[in-house]
Amino acid sequence: MGGGTAEEIARVAIRAEQTGYHTIWVSDHLLVPDAGGTIPPIEIMDPIPTLAYAAALTKTIRLATSVLVVPYRNAIHLGKELATLDRLSNGRLIVGAASGWLEAEFAALGAPYQKRGAYTDEAIRLWRELWRNPTPNFSGEFTQLSGMRFGPRPAAGNIPVWIGGISKRACRRAVELGDGWHGTRMKPEEVAIRLGWIKEIAERSGKSLDGFAISHRVYIGFAEKWTETGGYVQGIMAPPRELADYLSRFEAIGVDEIMVTPIGADRGLDKFLDRFDAEVKRYVNTR
Repeated sequence: MGGGTAEEIARVAIRAEQTGYHTIWVSDHLLVPDAGGTIPPIEIMDPIPTLAYAAALTKTIRLATSVLVVPYRNAIHLGKELATLDRLSNGRLIVGAASGWLEAEFAALGAPYQKRGAYTDEAIRLWRELWRNPTPNFSGEFTQLSGMRFGPRPAAGNIPVWIGGISKRACRRAVELGDGWHGTRMKPEEVAIRLGWIKEIAERSGKSLDGFAISHRVYIGFAEKWTETGGYVQGIMAPPRELADYLSRFEAIGVDEIMVTPIGADRGLDKFLDRFDAEVKRYVNTR
């Protein structure tokens, strides 16, 4: 959600809560190449005000980003926006966060592409300090902070951070700094490899994975026969029951939550949900 009109976003947010979905997700790109890029020339609403709008219309459904590109923004400012959104939504926020990959976007924003991993790691550590301490002290490569007051802070003293990415580096960041991992555009067997990496990294570091969330983003749409789209989204088009079986394969390997992104002729949210709720959802576990 995040590319529609205000009316569509409101309608879908309320419907998702009323029909038992767990989370509303939004994406993040400030700019994309107009032509010739890996990613289509899409327009996406800014994720934080979009989620704030959804928060005002709902009461219980969780709100999440898939994913915030951390180096695009000042880490303190972003930590403040996230803490504010978490307070306004009564603790419903999940921060999906990653270091990014679109070099042209980094260049246009003057963001640190070569140091994007280091910036992201430091920003997450900084957020933890900001969110738990009214007078934070922090000394890093990109931020030096002392003698200043920060607020508001999350009511729970923290906000769950699920690390996005499919590389070993992203999986290591998830174990070391995150509360979960958020994959994207992979088949179940590819996700299973990443889950193996996560377990290996945790075992080597002696870190427990109790309470560690595993989530994954899939691109699916309806078709008369099974079709793999290829390209940027790596999507699956198939009949409804085959889509349900495909989604169930992720649960079988240990994925806790699936984020569904519609593709194809029925990708409009209202139209897609009409069919997904009637023909797919009842065949998958939505505990």
